[in-house]
Amino acid sequence: MTNPAAEINAFIDSAKKYAEPALKFQALSAKSFERFAKFGYELAGDYLHFGIAALHATSAAKDLPGLVKSHTELAQSQFEKQAQRSQDLVKLATSVQSEATQWFDEVSQPARSPKAAKAA
Repeated sequence: MTNPAAEINAFIDSAKKYAEPALKFQALSAKSFERFAKFGYELAGDYLHFGIAALHATSAAKDLPGLVKSHTELAQSQFEKQAQRSQDLVKLATSVQSEATQWFDEVSQPARSPKAAKAA
């Protein structure tokens, strides 16, 4: 005679075991998406502030050389910010890639174990 409760519990345990990598990947994906979205939001904020500062500098300019000087300073500042943002993006992408590699290594570890090779 079979024990339905034990079979159901075994099924639930194996489902949890096999769903765990997918859940970890989903959490990793959500975290990565959030980090990239935050980066994009900050980048958009930089451009918005640059645009507002450029409009303010244009309206406050008394003469053409003053306008050119203020726009040059703003452009230089924006260039420095964007250079830093590009470095931050590379760091972010490297971090996400290393987390994905770590997840893949964890998921594929049982398949690479000698015990699994003998069973095959």
